[in-house]
Amino acid sequence: MSRLRGLPAAAGIFAAAIGCDALVGTADAGAFAIREQSAYGQGMSFAGAATCGTSVAGTFWNSAVVTCAQGLDVEGSLSLIVPSTEITTAAFPSSLLGPGSPLFFGGDPGDIGKTAVVPATTVAYNFDDRWYFGATINGQYGLKTETRFSHAAQIYGRESEVFSLNVNPVVGYRINDAFAVAAGLQIQYFDVILSQAVGIAPIAPSAVLNGDDIGFGFTAGLLITPTPNTEIGIGFRSAIKHDLEGMLAIPLVARLPIEVDPTLPEMVSFGLRHRFTDRFSMLGTVEWTNWSRFGTFTVVNSLNGLPVSLLPFEYRDGWFFALGAEYDWDDRWTLRAGAAWERAPIDDVTRSIRLPDDDRLWLSAGLSYHWSERLRLDLGYSFLTTFDTRINIGPGNPVYVPPVTFAADVDASVHIVAAGLKYSFGGRDAMEPVSPVYRP
Repeated sequence: MSRLRGLPAAAGIFAAAIGCDALVGTADAGAFAIREQSAYGQGMSFAGAATCGTSVAGTFWNSAVVTCAQGLDVEGSLSLIVPSTEITTAAFPSSLLGPGSPLFFGGDPGDIGKTAVVPATTVAYNFDDRWYFGATINGQYGLKTETRFSHAAQIYGRESEVFSLNVNPVVGYRINDAFAVAAGLQIQYFDVILSQAVGIAPIAPSAVLNGDDIGFGFTAGLLITPTPNTEIGIGFRSAIKHDLEGMLAIPLVARLPIEVDPTLPEMVSFGLRHRFTDRFSMLGTVEWTNWSRFGTFTVVNSLNGLPVSLLPFEYRDGWFFALGAEYDWDDRWTLRAGAAWERAPIDDVTRSIRLPDDDRLWLSAGLSYHWSERLRLDLGYSFLTTFDTRINIGPGNPVYVPPVTFAADVDASVHIVAAGLKYSFGGRDAMEPVSPVYRP
């Protein structure tokens, strides 16, 4: 996603990326964020994710969704992410080390995406008529990419492997029949291991950067239920600053203890759900993520505090727009579908080999089967695609180190299959077709 600059010349060039998740392959929201937090929402491209419906998984986007609990609700999901991100190197002179160049040794980076599974869990408890408690356990960010060991852009990246775990306990309060509020604490573990070639030869060794940290933030939310058929949700997830501590290992040169302090962005989600008939509802989402705060970070030697290099990203703000529909076929089956457009924080200027992100289209479908009053199965499927994506590492790109230019075409798409279960230990019939938060 970016690169370390300013290392001694004998060490070569080292690139680095930042991302995280529990069991994550390729990031499927803007930059390295992970959106797969709910099989229920997956089937609608996460339209209306900050509202309730018959799910409490929206607590991730809007803490006030915890007030949708009826007794004790437990909801979990697993999302299988199958990405394809094929990078084809452009010919010389667009790529100094590409086809046609006498220095062309390694070939294309190949398909850098990795299949993986993303878990997410939400627990919500209705303590009494006013107070609610709950928690979400998931990974908000994630990235795992790996190129062929030898390729034309190996000095810009080989492997990025990152792990994170976010625990978000939440307290909610129902003010009256129409308004509910909530707030919570984010506790996030963040770990990263990154590698890149120190030279252009096919057998060039890799420099490796690793670091980890526990960071803290908060969440807040508002849920408005003006009628039994309408929900409006507004949620906020704060920025989290991480003080990563670890090691930079450069073969035959040095092992340096390092520190770097990236700040992950805050996010605001707006959701709307309206039931037009007893069976048919429409939903919408607008989401903003402050990726523009993700600029350039300094890597320092933790022994003396002196700068070692820079991590330049220079992202722009991300936006996500979704529209979906839900139809209760009968008392057992619910069908849903949705589409979304995502404006990526990474553009033609800042795109790199580690994360060749671009604006993307989401198309989704899903269903729920109510096994009983307490148990529900959710299934969701999404197809994501980008259009005419190209990497241009040269003057103006923040990762560029002269004179090594690199250009490539990127053919990227993702298939996502999600399955989830919700079990209610108490409360109303899960199939009752009214808003779970409106109490006339």
